[in-house]
Amino acid sequence: MSIFESDGFVPGVDPEILTMQIGDDLETALREPLSTERLHRLEELATLAQKHGLDEAEATIRLEVVWDALESGDSESALATLSWVLQQVAHGQMVPNETQTQVIAQQLLQIPTLAARHPGVSAKLLEHLTYWMEYFTTEAGISLRSRWITRHQVELGRGHREAAREALDIISALEELPREVRDEADCPLHHYRSRIAWAVNASEFPQALSLYRDALERCAAADWQCIQPDDINPLLMLPLSWAGEGDAAWRAHERSYRHQTETSQYLGDIASHLRFCAATWNIPEGLELLETHAQWFANPEDPWDLLVATRSAATFLSRAVGAFIGTGTKVPPLGFAINGANRWLPFESLSPADTLALAQARLESVAMKLALAFDFRNANNTMSTRVTQSLHEAPLCSFAAVKDLLRVRFGVKNLLAEQGLSENSPEWVLPELDDPSWAHQPVPEFHLLDFQQASAVEKQLRAFEESIDFSALPAAISADKERLVLGTNRVAFLAAAGKWNEAIDTGELLLEIGERVDDHRQSLRLACYLVQAYWQLDDLSVARNWLVRADEFIDATISGKPRALLDDLSLLAG
Repeated sequence: MSIFESDGFVPGVDPEILTMQIGDDLETALREPLSTERLHRLEELATLAQKHGLDEAEATIRLEVVWDALESGDSESALATLSWVLQQVAHGQMVPNETQTQVIAQQLLQIPTLAARHPGVSAKLLEHLTYWMEYFTTEAGISLRSRWITRHQVELGRGHREAAREALDIISALEELPREVRDEADCPLHHYRSRIAWAVNASEFPQALSLYRDALERCAAADWQCIQPDDINPLLMLPLSWAGEGDAAWRAHERSYRHQTETSQYLGDIASHLRFCAATWNIPEGLELLETHAQWFANPEDPWDLLVATRSAATFLSRAVGAFIGTGTKVPPLGFAINGANRWLPFESLSPADTLALAQARLESVAMKLALAFDFRNANNTMSTRVTQSLHEAPLCSFAAVKDLLRVRFGVKNLLAEQGLSENSPEWVLPELDDPSWAHQPVPEFHLLDFQQASAVEKQLRAFEESIDFSALPAAISADKERLVLGTNRVAFLAAAGKWNEAIDTGELLLEIGERVDDHRQSLRLACYLVQAYWQLDDLSVARNWLVRADEFIDATISGKPRALLDDLSLLAG
């Protein structure tokens, strides 16, 4: 603590010297990494400045606290601190200097949007924040377009869809796309992003595709390659499926899902992927995705984050239950836990033994309660109507068109599970590492499944495969992805049966499909089985090559089990 701290102003302490000391301490604190300790230090400095009546220094420090809160995702703290600053301005106790005006303006481009995502923030406060945003951004000379982007987001949070649409139209009219693209800020794709997002959220898929293709043409005309296409990919999944480009839609899903998982932990990010899985009958994939991110439900960013995630999860689970019942397949239990102990709207946690129907009903209840809280604040029914619309959103192809495919997918998954094999992860199909009988040497004759068991499984597997005509699948579905998953399941069986050469021949061909659809999880399964097959055939150099290749498929979407298996294979193959 500074030597100048006291319970009040101390005669003899030069305010200028104290201000300089606080300024030096502030610079030192800001050089520290973002942390609770750094925030605590900033609060101490602000309190010290307040005790000695150093209003300008205190305001500067409080504004730094706002930045820290925003960066750490604590929008409540950011709002409370900035509200204090605005009160000082409103009561004439603070006259911001030029630098402070710029800082407040930049913060007010963000905070009203974040505040609108909390139903506990009153409509009156949102109006005040919007007023101050207009005032400070005008004083700071910030573009009208930037101000309207904030207005657009606030109107969305308040359920004023017409006003939000009008704001978006104004943004489009104000937007001057540079003829020459020099950096990512000029990228036409990112200039079009808000309009594409609006079209997708409104299920206006033709319009979304038209905007996307217009942006691509502008990129081509400017000889520009978008540096961050994964920011756009989550918006393309549904429009591409609607247009009959199922393989392209799956690629967009894979790439954006990896990008979002690697760069953020926002629960709301999985909402678009669950909506996509529901619309395209990707039931096993959607359940895997929900299991992977189930722990995120305990720590949503804000109430809006929880709303969009529970809404999409409830919609997907409703589709999943219908798919199991429609194919005559026993509806499985949830299979994983969902922790309901979040700070915004706690709900009774779900256990692995709970039914899918119970999980669906509970998450739908959470979504509707949150929506009604927003409706109460907004004095309209926009949010609850959106939940209802989501639950009744039609898929992009009929159940009849995918019934046989789903029956096969569910049947093969259950068949593998009976043999101790997973559809989502590679398995160890060699003798156990601690088995002294083989001493880490190839045992080509080893097989997990005995001959009679393998013959019975292969017969069932072939019957499932022969009942699917991939060429007859709806265009909204990725036929390549379905070939990849079912083919990889066959490789898993071949490896478990000790049919190493067949596993290699089938697996290496399938990896070409994996590359086409950019699916890392299934490609990793294949690569891990190829490592084990080549090891058993005593071809260590090729096994090591596939080990390196397998490691390239590891990303943030890969769970701990495949990572551990890869570590064991590394010990085996060196």
